Amino acid sequence: MFMLGVDILFLTHMPMFTMKEHMYQVILRASLPPEVASLYRALRLQNPTRPYNLINVQSDQFTLPQLKTREVGSFKVTMYDGYSSHDGGSPGPVLFNSDKEPISLIVDEVVYFRPFDFAFPYPELLTYILYGFGSEAHLSHYISRDPDFQHELTLPSAPSWLTATQLQAGAQVNFIDLKQSKIPCANPLIEPSYKAQVQGRPDTELALRIGSEATIWFSTGNLLNAKDPCGSQDG
Repeated sequence: MFMLGVDILFLTHMPMFTMKEHMYQVILRASLPPEVASLYRALRLQNPTRPYNLINVQSDQFTLPQLKTREVGSFKVTMYDGYSSHDGGSPGPVLFNSDKEPISLIVDEVVYFRPFDFAFPYPELLTYILYGFGSEAHLSHYISRDPDFQHELTLPSAPSWLTATQLQAGAQVNFIDLKQSKIPCANPLIEPSYKAQVQGRPDTELALRIGSEATIWFSTGNLLNAKDPCGSQDG
């Protein structure tokens, strides 16, 4: 799972159309032990776009539906410094290893949970999930079917047109001028801001500021697709 946020930690699952256990798009709000959270916060402030990530340890396995039902509310993790899609996907160097010194992560909230349904077509417009907490906001590309791409971003600030409750609950946004007609092989959100529609407000055209250093992760690889349409691009 990729780690986003400074004051509030969010986790986005790395989905895979190639494995039934990972055919879900999931976003969690979570907490780390105070000393680990403090170290991660310092790293994130120094490296705003670094794809820090974590993986549950082999001795603490569970299924994603168990997170949704709250049967599992915490698990032990190893944290890594970066990630690459090359060679089928691999994390960077270990930052914190729970096999030697257990790190227990607590799931505070399941923000988004959706199993993939291949009967559904791609959205007509480029669609993302907008979520966050307080002044921090993030985007996660709405993943539909093979082939597709994963794109995780942190916005410069939370948009003023969402209430704090709506932001915490999460909302889908459509980028009005961007059709999802072809799988991109690079970040499709390169402008400072875009016109967007928000779930439940189809008649409203809103400005969504992206900023210049928003992307934490972009990839068509990492076993997301049965065949990577872009040759393991990531960033």
